Amino acid sequence: MKPGVGACVSIVVLLIATSGPGARASDGITTVTLRANLTTSSQLYTNPDSPDPIERSTFTLLENQFGGGIEVKYTFPESNLALSISADYIRASSSGQTSARVPYEDGYRVVPVELTAYFIIPISGPSIKVFMGGGAGAYVGERTYSLAGVEAVPVDARTGFGIHVLGGASYRVTELVSITGEMKFRDVQFDATNAFTTPRIVYNGRVIEVGTEPFHSTIQTNGIVIHLGVAFSF
Repeated sequence: MKPGVGACVSIVVLLIATSGPGARASDGITTVTLRANLTTSSQLYTNPDSPDPIERSTFTLLENQFGGGIEVKYTFPESNLALSISADYIRASSSGQTSARVPYEDGYRVVPVELTAYFIIPISGPSIKVFMGGGAGAYVGERTYSLAGVEAVPVDARTGFGIHVLGGASYRVTELVSITGEMKFRDVQFDATNAFTTPRIVYNGRVIEVGTEPFHSTIQTNGIVIHLGVAFSF
């Protein structure tokens, strides 16, 4: 068993073990949360297949990416356990110029779909709930790259898989509406392949040879994720 998978299994076992018959009752509530997110950092490796270890480890750092998402959570009756499924949308990009002073834009977009087990800590009260959790997810994404305004279109993308752990709190504003916030540690990695559809680009009277051979890249998002949202209970 991989260490990451073992960590997730340990979290789930801990949650089940600490939510026996004596746990404080919740009401078997389904909650839908609309949320904004901030991912503090991610890395885009542009030459992951290079035989040169220096080129292979070279990456573009992308910081403070904003996104949004939705989560559906079910809190089990007579327990402090909840289970959720969520989907987020994250888009990140950076721009600059090549050594030949040609403008480029580079980045990625990804949709993490995650399953999370929650444990509501017993010190929580009727208005404020403190929780922890963990789980696993699939990450569907692609690289976005353009040179002199000409896009290298995605031609292949591989779904990545990873784990996450989190902690947070919610405050009940009314019987049906709550404000939630959480901090998540997520390890997202996926591969992408792009290619230009034309072998050359004309920019400011210059002809730039780019070719049409596909090029491979790896994106890793392992920074802290901050979620803020509004939850509606049913």
